[in-house]
Amino acid sequence: MASKSEILAFHREDEIAAQVRDTFQVAMHDDAIARYLARSSTYRQFWDVLIDHYLTPTRSDLNFVIEGTKAAMLARIYPDEKASMWGEILHTLRLLPHFPLNKWLAAKKLEDTMVSRKNEFGKEHGRYIYVFLLGTRPEFQGQGLGSALLQHVNAIADAEGMHCFLESSSEGSRRLYMRHGYVEREVFKAAPDAPPMFFMSRPPSKQLTTAIGAL
Repeated sequence: MASKSEILAFHREDEIAAQVRDTFQVAMHDDAIARYLARSSTYRQFWDVLIDHYLTPTRSDLNFVIEGTKAAMLARIYPDEKASMWGEILHTLRLLPHFPLNKWLAAKKLEDTMVSRKNEFGKEHGRYIYVFLLGTRPEFQGQGLGSALLQHVNAIADAEGMHCFLESSSEGSRRLYMRHGYVEREVFKAAPDAPPMFFMSRPPSKQLTTAIGAL
C-alpha cells in the first residue's frame, strides 16, 4: 500500500502536468462511456479536451499525484468557483467534433444530467469536493495507488466537514469507491444502449466532523 508521504499536489502550470495528462490518457483508454460516445478516430483528442478543461486553474484545485505520476486525481471544491458561461460554451464546442452525429443527443443528455446533479448536491450539502478524475496507469493498477489518493482527499473532506461527490463509469471503480465510504445515489444511462454512469457521494466522517464542531 502506498504511503501518504508519496502524494504530491500539482497545478496546471507545473511541469508534471504533461505527464499527468498521459497518465489519464492510458488509464482511461477503455472507459466504457467515453468509448460509447466518442469517435474512435479522435478518442485521444477527446480526452485531451476533457483533461484540459478539468485542469483549468481555480482557487480550489485539489490535484494530486502519487509515486511520480503512476496515478493521479483531479478534484475541486464546489460550488465556490464556477467556470464562466463562455468557458463552458467553448468547452462544448471543442468536444462536439469528437461525437458522431448519432451520439450528440446522448452526450448532451449526459452533460446536462451531470451539471444538474452537481448543482442539486451543492444545494443539498453546501460546499463539497467534486472528484473529476481518478486514474492509475495500467501497469501499476492493483497496488493501492488509487485507494491512497482517495483516502487523501477523503481526509481533506473530513477535516473540512465536507461531502464528496463523483461519477463512476465502471463496476470496478464503483466497487473501489464503495470500499472507501461512497454510496450510490443514482444509476443513469444517456441512452437505452449506453453503459451506466453511477452518481456517488460520501459524507464526512461523523466522528471527525463532530470533533471539529466542538472546537
